[in-house]
Amino acid sequence: MNKYEYILLDWDGNLARTLHIWLDATRIVMQKHGIHKTDNEIGASFGKMTEHFLQWGVKDPEGAYDEADLVAKRTLPDVELYPDTLFVLEQMHKAGKHLALITTSPHENVEHLLDKYDLRRFFEVIIAGDDVSHHKPHPEPLEKALTALGGTPELTVMIGDSDKDIGAAQNFGVDSILFFPEEHHKFYDFGQLQTLQPTYIIDDFKQVLEII
Repeated sequence: MNKYEYILLDWDGNLARTLHIWLDATRIVMQKHGIHKTDNEIGASFGKMTEHFLQWGVKDPEGAYDEADLVAKRTLPDVELYPDTLFVLEQMHKAGKHLALITTSPHENVEHLLDKYDLRRFFEVIIAGDDVSHHKPHPEPLEKALTALGGTPELTVMIGDSDKDIGAAQNFGVDSILFFPEEHHKFYDFGQLQTLQPTYIIDDFKQVLEII
């Protein structure tokens, strides 16, 4: 584990198994508005929901997002981590890697889970959606995290599951790892993600340790 020293990690769909929660919550709210979208279309909206809601004809996209957020919050306290998340974080921590958590979700959606799974000890920096003016794929969250870590782009890698994560890495000029387990085919178009040319693609989170 010598290639990267600064590891930036997404939360939803990468460390925490939350995609099905957001999928169901968004579908419920869209159906209330008479809008029916496929799983892949909803998955593509993750991280930029209000923009997609507006494109889908929702008159009050901010209000619709708040509705979906309230629905999701009922289930988020019971969310599970992906297999090997704790093991991989522990190994990187022991190896002296500098870790930052970067999520579009607000602090209130992740704080209790960080405590529940005792994850704070792994992260030197936590950047949530309410800490920045621009969300991924804008590079601002990554730039803010790396500045706080005191790192350099050439020694940095971004690990995430979506086009927002890979796009943010590209826009910031750092390498990327796309985490795409089999279950993600329900949420994302793998072919489309491949066109973004992530530096690495993995389907098992333990493979992170072979890369960094």
